[in-house]
Amino acid sequence: MAERGSKQEFPAFGRLTYDTQYGESWWSGEVTLVAFDKPFPVLVRAKGDGPSQAQIIAFSRIIAGSEDLRRRASKPMADLHREGGLLPGGADARDEAVWNHLVPEQIEMSDERYYRDGRIMGALLFVSTLHDSFVPAIETADGEFVRVLSGT
Repeated sequence: MAERGSKQEFPAFGRLTYDTQYGESWWSGEVTLVAFDKPFPVLVRAKGDGPSQAQIIAFSRIIAGSEDLRRRASKPMADLHREGGLLPGGADARDEAVWNHLVPEQIEMSDERYYRDGRIMGALLFVSTLHDSFVPAIETADGEFVRVLSGT
């Protein structure tokens, strides 16, 4: 069992730091995904013994499939920005251009309880440079694209 503040290496995640507060525990670190320009802080909902095998597998799929996640999320992410009147016109009207206005905020990995069926939810959160309180996310289940969440 890890002590608060201890650091350990884990498959897929790399070096993580353990923390706990108010009965909740998590591991945190950082990862850069091929499909996105800047690193994401990572938060893994796990006890002191570290991420579960299911969390490692789900995160591995996110890493390996980041380009596909970005491609599949482009249209719904752009549509979400258009619905909010945030996406500019002109050259920035292309769906793929929405990523010019998003900064990686965090990846959060749930534990097996989130969906209540053992799957792992992974959320890739972004801050929109078009509106600082708009934090849309890509939801994944076991590392596979599910949908884009509005995050407002």
